[in-house]
Amino acid sequence: MTRQTVNLSDLADAIKGFADAHVEDQKAAVVRGLYRSLPLLAERSPVDQGQYAASWAVEEGAESVSIGNFAPHAPIIEYGARPFTPPIGPLLAWAKRILQDGSQPPDYSPRVWELARGTQNKIRAQGMAPKHVLTGALPDILHNIKLEFERFNG
Repeated sequence: MTRQTVNLSDLADAIKGFADAHVEDQKAAVVRGLYRSLPLLAERSPVDQGQYAASWAVEEGAESVSIGNFAPHAPIIEYGARPFTPPIGPLLAWAKRILQDGSQPPDYSPRVWELARGTQNKIRAQGMAPKHVLTGALPDILHNIKLEFERFNG
């Protein structure tokens, strides 16, 4: 899972009156702001099959609330990966989807094999670049929290 933590002092700096508000009001604004941010995160998510975009969630605890992505590959999308050799099977299935190729396993078309092998070689040589979906959305998430706080305390 990928997760970002924001200190309440950072929120107090960004949102006038936040530090002086009652703790329940602070938490309610944060929770509402995070839920308001879920569609934005899904929209900014890279989509192949949709699992990553559909895996954004807000977790509410007794004393905390967090937003994150629970897809198994979320850390790689957010933070990237060093060079490694990915298995060819998932790359073949991905290439078939991307190319909208009608060939079937195990007899994939040469185009599917070429894209899958080329992608495998690139990841082996260069790794995978980070996308920073959640990190890049922090200003918008803070804005949503601010809007929710002002809505009920403004």
